[in-house]
Amino acid sequence: MHDFADTNVGDKYVIERELGRGGMATVWFARDLHHDRPVAIKILHPDLAGAIGVDRFVREVRLTARLQHPNIVPILDSGALRTPDGASLPWYAMPYLDGETLRRRLERESQLPIDEALRIALAAGAALEAAHRHEIVHRDIKPENIFLAGDHVYVVDFGIAKALIETDVERLTSTGLAIGTPAYMSPEQSMAGRVDARSDQYSLATILYEMLAGEPPFSGPSTQAIIARRVSEPARALRAVRSTVPPTIERAVLKALERAPADRFRDLSAFMAALGGDGSKPRGRVVRALASRGMAMGGIAALVLAVGWFVAARARGQARRSIDPASVALYQRGVRAYDRRTPSSLVEAIDALRSAIARDSANAPAWTVLARSYVRADERGFTIPNVPADSLMPHAVAALDRALALDAGSADTWLTQGMVSIRVDPTDWGPASRSIRHAIALDSTNAVSWHLLARSLAETGNMDAAIDAWHRSVKLDPSYTQGLAFVALGFYWRRQFDSAATWADSSAAVDPNFLLARTTVGQIEVERGDFVRAAAAFAAARRLSSGVEAASAIAGTALTAARAGRRAEAEATLRAADSLAMSYKPTSLHTAVYFAQVYASLGQIDHAVEWLRRYDIPLDLHFQLHLRCDPPFTSISRDPRFRSFIASPALQSDSACGHVAGR
Repeated sequence: MHDFADTNVGDKYVIERELGRGGMATVWFARDLHHDRPVAIKILHPDLAGAIGVDRFVREVRLTARLQHPNIVPILDSGALRTPDGASLPWYAMPYLDGETLRRRLERESQLPIDEALRIALAAGAALEAAHRHEIVHRDIKPENIFLAGDHVYVVDFGIAKALIETDVERLTSTGLAIGTPAYMSPEQSMAGRVDARSDQYSLATILYEMLAGEPPFSGPSTQAIIARRVSEPARALRAVRSTVPPTIERAVLKALERAPADRFRDLSAFMAALGGDGSKPRGRVVRALASRGMAMGGIAALVLAVGWFVAARARGQARRSIDPASVALYQRGVRAYDRRTPSSLVEAIDALRSAIARDSANAPAWTVLARSYVRADERGFTIPNVPADSLMPHAVAALDRALALDAGSADTWLTQGMVSIRVDPTDWGPASRSIRHAIALDSTNAVSWHLLARSLAETGNMDAAIDAWHRSVKLDPSYTQGLAFVALGFYWRRQFDSAATWADSSAAVDPNFLLARTTVGQIEVERGDFVRAAAAFAAARRLSSGVEAASAIAGTALTAARAGRRAEAEATLRAADSLAMSYKPTSLHTAVYFAQVYASLGQIDHAVEWLRRYDIPLDLHFQLHLRCDPPFTSISRDPRFRSFIASPALQSDSACGHVAGR
C-alpha cells in the first residue's frame, strides 16, 4: 500500500492523512486548495485499478457524478494519480463529512432503537431509489457504505459500484477482489446471477434486520457457509430475536429478504411504503421521529413526506386513512420534474402534481410543490397550458392555502409561503422573511430555506451574510445545485471571479443539465476573459433551454462576443435573440437584465435603458440586485439614465454588493 500523506493531487488538493481502508480503496483526508475546505479523496487499490482500467473508472465516475440526492455523497472531482513506481491509480473527491459509518455505530450499540433503525433505512432507501431511476445498482450496500453525519444519512461508493457494473466480473474475481460483501449480498449476486435493483433491496433489508436484531439474517464462519445458508433456508423471524419489532415491519423485512427476486417488493418505493406505515401505533411513533429530524422537509425523501402529512392529518383529529401509493409516486415524479427547472419540465411537474392531488386531495406535499411550481412559472415567464399568465399567482395562493390547511406545522409549507409572499410583492422581503425564518425554526436542516434566506439578505444589501447563508445551504446538502450556483453568484457579485468559477463548476458537475449552472459559468467566464469557455457554457445553456430561456442563453452568447471585441458578431446574434425575446409578454426580469447588459457592453446605452424599462416592476428587489451588483453594468453604472433605475440611495454603494469600487 502507498502512503500518500503530503501528496499533491493535481493542483487542487493536498493529502494530509489516511482516514480508513476498505477492500476496494483507501480514503484520505485532504485540503481543497481553491476553497480552503476539507475533502475526502478515495484512491482505488492498485489491483482493482488494474482490473477495471483507469480510463473506464474515471469515465464511469463522471457519469455517476450526475446523481444528485440529499442522501448521496456527491462526487466533486475525479482523476488518476501517478505513483512513484509508475502506476496510475484512479481517485475521486467527495465532501468531507464529520461523522461515522453505520458499522461503527453498530459496533458500539449492536441493536438500534426501532424508530432510529427505520429512519436510517428509509433515508438510505431514498438514495438507492434515486440511483435506480438512473439504472444504477449499487451492488455493495453494507453498514460500511452508510455514513451518519449527525442526523443525516448518506450512501457512499456509487462511483466504484457503477464502474464494477461495467467491468468483466470474471476478470475482477481473478484478482481476489470480491464484488459485494457476503453477509449483505443477495442470493442472485452471490451465485453470479442476473442482478437488478431488487438486489439492493435485499441488501438494505439485511442491514435493517441487523440494526433491529443485532446480527445479519445469515452469518457463518466463511463466505461459502453464508451463501449456503442464504440459498437453503429462510431468514429467522425478527420477532423471535426482538419481540418489540412491530409485526408489519417484520413482514416487510422478510419479504424483501425472499430468496427469489420476484417474491420481493417490486421496487424500493414499495418496500419503503411497507415500512412507512398504515397508521399503526408503533409506526406512528416512527413517523413522528422521522419528521422531528427534518427527514420530511424540502423534498428530501418523498415517501417520508407522504407519511408525515398522513400523521399530521391524524393529529388534527381526521379519520385514519391509507396512503395512496400512486399519489405518492406522482408526487415524486412532480418533484423530480420541478427540480429540472426547464419550461417543459415545469409543465410535466404541474401535470404530475395535479394528478397526485386528483387521486388524494389531502396530499399536502403535492399542494406545496404545486404552489412552488406556479411561482416559478410566474417568475421565469414560463407558459403553462390552460393557465393564463395573470392567473399563475392566484393558482399558487390557492394551492398554498390548501397545503397550510392540511399541515400548518410543515417547515416546507412555510418555506413555500415565503416564496409566494415575495412573488406577490417582490418589493418587500418583510413578510416573506418572517415565513422563511419560521420554516428554519421548524427545520434548520432544510437547504432551500437557507437559500431563500440568503436571497433576502443579498437583495436587502447584506451580501456577506447572504454568502454565509448560501454556504450553510450547501453544507447541509452538498448536492444542492441551486445553492452551489448561488454561492458562485455571490462571489460573482463580489467580483471574486476565481472563487465564483470554482463553485459554478461544482454546480455544473453535480448536474450537467442544470441550466442555471451553465449560464452562471458563462457569466463568470466572460468576466474572467475566457471567452472560449464562456461561449461553450452559453451554447450548452442554449441546448438545455427553450422558450424565453432560449432567448436569454442567446443573449449570453451575444454578450460573450461583445466583450471579446467581436462587435459585428454580437450585433447579429443580438438581432436574432431580440426578435425571439420580444415575442414573450410581459417581459421577464431576467430577459430585461440580460439584453440590457449586451447593449451596455456595446455602448448602446439608450437600447440598454429601453430594455430595462420593459420590466414592469422596477422596484422588484431581485431586479434591483442585478442592477446594483451585476458586473456587466459597470460600464454604465455612473450614467444618470441607468442610475435612475436604482431605487434606494442607501443601496447604491458598492459595499452593498460586498466589494469595493474599482477592485
